[in-house]
Amino acid sequence: MSDQLHVATVERHDDLAVVEVSGQLDIDTASLLYQRVTRAMAESPRQVLDLAGVSFCDSTGFNALLRLHRRAVEAGGRLALAAMPYQIGRLLALTGTQEVFNVYDSRAEAVAAAVTRDDGRTV
Repeated sequence: MSDQLHVATVERHDDLAVVEVSGQLDIDTASLLYQRVTRAMAESPRQVLDLAGVSFCDSTGFNALLRLHRRAVEAGGRLALAAMPYQIGRLLALTGTQEVFNVYDSRAEAVAAAVTRDDGRTV
């Protein structure tokens, strides 16, 4: 499909980075997402991906999200998904991976949860 993908860190809060993703996340663009977010993880091990602008996600794009989650956990961080389009939510449900990610309805909700969680832990 190869519609251009845009990936940019738009906010930082201590060791948390908010990365805005827009466009199509597919076989042609998944490596770009993985590279950019991995670079951001070097500075901020906790990441919130704002996926509101993602118009399409195929299995390669979905796999990139899973790999990023694993990489974040291995580095002692976390990866949260915010403002997820229906299609990605459906992929999570179909693959049984909805419990893998912390999922939030909005970027603001994800950031607030990451900064302070009810149980005192951070995302």
